[in-house]
Amino acid sequence: MLIAVCDDEKIIRKKITDALYGFFGRLDLSCKEYADGEELLSDIKKGVRPEALFLDIEMPVLDGMSTAVKLRELDIDIPVIFLTSHTEMAMDGYEVAAFRFLGKPVDEDKLNKTLSDLKEKLIGGKHIVIRYDGEDVVAPVDDIVYIEAQNNSVRIVLSKREYTIRGKLADMEKQLSLITDSFYRIHRGYVVNLRHVKKHHSNEVIVSKDTALPLSRSSMADFKIKLLEYVRNSAR
Repeated sequence: MLIAVCDDEKIIRKKITDALYGFFGRLDLSCKEYADGEELLSDIKKGVRPEALFLDIEMPVLDGMSTAVKLRELDIDIPVIFLTSHTEMAMDGYEVAAFRFLGKPVDEDKLNKTLSDLKEKLIGGKHIVIRYDGEDVVAPVDDIVYIEAQNNSVRIVLSKREYTIRGKLADMEKQLSLITDSFYRIHRGYVVNLRHVKKHHSNEVIVSKDTALPLSRSSMADFKIKLLEYVRNSAR
């Protein structure tokens, strides 16, 4: 497994890589360090494919947020853990589907919690079983973008594919609530994964791939609260 660490401060890169090797072990992990975003993107364009990225936001030449935008434009869909002294930028991270934010100076306990969450994402992860076309499909919960009610069926939209199955939206919502608190019903016909929310307006929510979903007026206030809570928890 390859994990990239991109930060213009060598001491921060060493702290992160030492923690990664200590957590995963040197036999199971390789770390590649970069001092700026341009250097990282150059390797990506040459075919280097890390499975996760620790990325400093405040860097010269090309800052971390701009680097992450370019990665997503290249369709590099990997967990990005931002390193920053400004955790109030967490909402900006939703534009690039940030996995976590770590404040600087890096707190050891929070770093270990992030590594545990990252391991679950890369190796373990939470899954649901979808009965589709006569077969049981195991789907990662984090990959579910939203779920839509369609008469007597539900359409489950994931990052790279979708399934339409017989069932009720309320039943699917209840099943997911037993696994995670990242799903929220924004409309009578839609449940959205807060992890994939990029932005929202008065009457719609924009999720991955710039898909616009309806946001009911009655759900608007509570949705904003839930989204902010989720963002803050992800930034810890």
